[in-house]
Amino acid sequence: MNLTRQMNAMHAMLQDLISKIEQSYDYTEFLEDILILSFMARKGVLDRMEQFNWSMERPIYVPSIKRGNVPLLYAYSQTVQKLEMVASQIGYKELYEEVINRGEAYYEVEKILPLEISKNL
Repeated sequence: MNLTRQMNAMHAMLQDLISKIEQSYDYTEFLEDILILSFMARKGVLDRMEQFNWSMERPIYVPSIKRGNVPLLYAYSQTVQKLEMVASQIGYKELYEEVINRGEAYYEVEKILPLEISKNL
């Protein structure tokens, strides 16, 4: 999956998660969502950005964020940074950071994700 598709999928999933969180008082049910989205952010977005050394000013088309191109920095803020904020608000910031920094939680998620999903990130 390319960066555009990855950010689009991540943004859509994140928006859905935010809606669910707003209607809930028990945040423990969102642990798996935070882990999977954090893994997507690391492997599907950050790894790809680092691999190709993309400029944050580079335009990118992410339809779930906005019609037309947006700067990569804006798309990043609407996906990876927004996920960090949500994880922090519901008490999962440390877990988010552990996955983003390829700590133990990253490899635990990698083990449980079906291979065809992990390969497509």
